[in-house]
Amino acid sequence: MTDTRTVNLALIGAGAWSGSVADAMMKSSRVKLVTCYDPMRDKREALSARFGCGNEQSYEAVLKRNDIDGLHLATPNHLHAEQTLLAASYGKHVFVEKPIANTMADGREMIAACREAGVVLMVGQHLRRLTGIRKLKELIDGGTIGSPIQIEGNYSQNLGFALTPESFRWRGDDSGCPAGSLMTMGIHHADVFNYLFGPIKTVFSYFNHLHIPAPVEDVTTTIFQYETGVLGYLGSNYASPKAVWFYVYGTEANLLCTITPPELPFEEYLRWWQQVDQDTDVQLFRKGKTGSSKVPLVRGNPILEEIDEFAECILTGARPETDGEGALSALSFIRAAIESAGTGRQARLAA
Repeated sequence: MTDTRTVNLALIGAGAWSGSVADAMMKSSRVKLVTCYDPMRDKREALSARFGCGNEQSYEAVLKRNDIDGLHLATPNHLHAEQTLLAASYGKHVFVEKPIANTMADGREMIAACREAGVVLMVGQHLRRLTGIRKLKELIDGGTIGSPIQIEGNYSQNLGFALTPESFRWRGDDSGCPAGSLMTMGIHHADVFNYLFGPIKTVFSYFNHLHIPAPVEDVTTTIFQYETGVLGYLGSNYASPKAVWFYVYGTEANLLCTITPPELPFEEYLRWWQQVDQDTDVQLFRKGKTGSSKVPLVRGNPILEEIDEFAECILTGARPETDGEGALSALSFIRAAIESAGTGRQARLAA
């Protein structure tokens, strides 16, 4: 029998990404967006009017509602821990957008609090849910590339020029968004790297601040080594046109996954992530053959998939694919890169 139950959610934060999340919630048969909160009254009232949900005057008012099962936190990084701990104390399930937190200590505290309260903690790492990335995983695990050798990737766009002092990403310390583009965008790739090949052992990073007004790093380069010996590269910057790609090398074949984001107004661009599969391409380069063959892909909606999985975990007690521990692994990559860039030495990822 099909489970037709739904869960009631509150959306915390009413920035641009929240509009994309709420739009996906409207498409879900598993959730109902009941209310929202943002400290800026005009933003929460606009979100409320646009999506037909209530709005609250405080975060605590949301938590005190008995008809709310879970929260979707689309808030600044440095608030994630405080908000998650308070939600867990009220018995509310938590979906928090990446990164889980700015620091490993905060992330661990969030995981422990949700475990002790018996509530779900899920982290928004949607890039691994793209059908192109799922296809990479399928082909790698199926032996298509032979033995893996190396992986490369880049996630960049010129968002840095739009940052203003009012944005939390303007600040490059733990009260804002340390590592700039690497924490904002590159952490998605760090999660995919873990998803494809397992634990990463060490990193060596360079960070520079070259072009954007904000006093944060706008270009980063990180090389890394898996526990298996496979090597990798991750580039991320805040100043160039959009670039999102992965290249996987093996003894029998190589794989290239390219995601081509369109040039759209920012809020439309964020909604586009629900249709990202239409602009994702995977090419297979086989040993001994000239050129590549295009790998067929189906289309999904990674944002909706996350929302539906969160509901399923709340209803059944299942563990989410992108749980706290996995998110902590991705954060460990970023924190090790920060350490390496600061010391000029290789850094080992925290356990």
